[in-house]
Amino acid sequence: MTPEKKAAYQRLADAIDEVARLEEAHGVLSEWAVVYSTQRYDEDGDGITQVGTILPDGGGSLPYHRLMGLLDFTLTRCRAEVARDDD
Repeated sequence: MTPEKKAAYQRLADAIDEVARLEEAHGVLSEWAVVYSTQRYDEDGDGITQVGTILPDGGGSLPYHRLMGLLDFTLTRCRAEVARDDD
């Protein structure tokens, strides 16, 4: 990993930690994942969507079983919030 990329990952981790603290999270940030989507258009004008995940240190430090648990738990909470909003 380049020094520039390593520094960017550190800034991201620091930002996530700060936002979590401001959202009243308590304790030490132990795991995180950022899911993002980008939209662009090809030369024919067709829309292309890219979905990606950014993980700590480029992904090597978060095992898949932990990542999948984190994302699945978050998705379950999101679905519950949507179900409550539909009532």
